[in-house]
Amino acid sequence: MRYWYKPAIVILSALLIWSSHLQSLTVFAEEDNHQPEDTKELLQKGLTIYEVDREIERLNQKDGQITNQIGQNEADIAAQKQHVQVTKEHAGKVLRAYYMGDRDTIWTLLFSVTSISDAIRMFEYIQMIISNDHRSLAAYSDSYDQLKQLQSKLAESHVQLQETKEKWLQQRQRLVQLQEELDKQLAVTAQANVIQQQIQSLNDQWKAQGLPLFRQYFNQLSVAFSELPQYIMQNNADNKYLNLSSLNNPLITISDDDFNQYLHQRNEQLKDLTFEFKDDGITASGKTDGMTLQLQGQFAIVQGVGMNEVHFIIDRIDFNGFELPDTTIEDMMKEFKLGFVPKKLVNYLDVVDVETKDKKVIVKLKLSF
Repeated sequence: MRYWYKPAIVILSALLIWSSHLQSLTVFAEEDNHQPEDTKELLQKGLTIYEVDREIERLNQKDGQITNQIGQNEADIAAQKQHVQVTKEHAGKVLRAYYMGDRDTIWTLLFSVTSISDAIRMFEYIQMIISNDHRSLAAYSDSYDQLKQLQSKLAESHVQLQETKEKWLQQRQRLVQLQEELDKQLAVTAQANVIQQQIQSLNDQWKAQGLPLFRQYFNQLSVAFSELPQYIMQNNADNKYLNLSSLNNPLITISDDDFNQYLHQRNEQLKDLTFEFKDDGITASGKTDGMTLQLQGQFAIVQGVGMNEVHFIIDRIDFNGFELPDTTIEDMMKEFKLGFVPKKLVNYLDVVDVETKDKKVIVKLKLSF
C-alpha cells in the first residue's frame, strides 16, 4: 500500500509535460500565423533599403556632375573677365573720343568736299566710323551681360550642390537607420538566413525585371498622355470628350473605360495595365509575366510657361505587393512626364480645374487669349 502514490506521480508528471507541450504548440502556432506578415515587413524593409541606396548613388553622381559644372563655370568666368576687359578698353577709347570732341572733327570734313561723289564717300566713311563705335560699345555690353549670366549660373550651381549634399546626408541617415532596424529584427528571428535570401531574391527580381518593366510602362504612358489631346480632337464626334457648347464652361470629360481603350489601342504593352478613376484618386494596376504592379495617384494642375498642364501625380508604387519608397517615385516622375496640355486642343482654352468623379476625369477649361 505504501507504493500507491507512485502511479499517481507518474500520471501527474505526464499530464504536466503534455500541458506544457500543448502550450508550446499554441505559442508556435501563434508565431507561425504572424510569420508571413513579419516576413513581408522584413522583405519590404530590404527593398526600401535597396532603393534608398540607389538614390544615394544617384545623388553621388549628381554631386560629381555639379562639381564638374562649377569647375567649368569658373573657367568660363575667368575667360569672360578677360574678354570683358578687352571690350571695356575699346569702349573706353570710343567714349573718350566723343567726350574729348575727337569725333566732332569728322563732321567738319563734310564741309571740305567739292563734289557730290566726294560727299557720298565722306558720308560712308563717317557712317563706318560710327558703326564701329556702336559695335565696340555693344561688344562691351554683351560681354558684361554674359559675365553676369555665368556668375548667376555659378551661384545656382553652388545652391544645387548644397541641396544635393543635404539630400545625400538625409538619405544616408535614413539608410543607416533602416539597416539597423533590419539587423535587429533579423537577430531575433530564427529564420534569419532564409529571410536574407528572400530579401536578396526580391531585390534581384526588382532590379532585373521589375525596374525595367516599370520604366517601359512609364515611357509608354508618357507618350500616351502627351498625345491624348490629338486623340480627343480626332474622336470627338457628338462632343464625346470635348464640349464647347458653353464657352463659359467648356469641359473635357473622359471615362476610365474610354481612357483604357485609348491606351490599349495605341500600345500592345499597355494592354496589361488598367486605370480606374475613383472619387478620391486614380489607380492603375496590371499583371505581366507573374509580376503585379500598381500605381496610385491623382490628376493635378501644373503651371507651365504660358499654359497649364494636367499631370498624373503618383503617390504610391507597388511591385508584387511591396510598396516602393518615395525616392523611387521621385526618380520616375523626374524622368517621365505623365501629363497633357489642354491648350493643344484649342489654343484659346486653358485648364482651371481637374477632378475624378463617377469613374470619369473632368477637366474644366476657360477662355485664354
